[in-house]
Amino acid sequence: MEYDNRGKVSLWKSDEDGIRPILSGKVVAHRNIKEGETIDIALWKRDGAAGNQPVMTGKIQDVYSAPTSASLEDDLPF
Repeated sequence: MEYDNRGKVSLWKSDEDGIRPILSGKVVAHRNIKEGETIDIALWKRDGAAGNQPVMTGKIQDVYSAPTSASLEDDLPF
């Protein structure tokens, strides 16, 4: 089974020379994203001791919206 990278984020620490950003990385979208659309992102700090290992990893996902009481009532079988 091939590793599924969709919806994942990886960041690497850059050299701190004042010119480059402190962190840079990649986001692999889990679906088509529209301009201006908001997407949730969560990041976790990881040990980057091996040099080229990500310093932070994370996940992107659709913005969570709690179900409304009307939608819950529509799903009831009685």
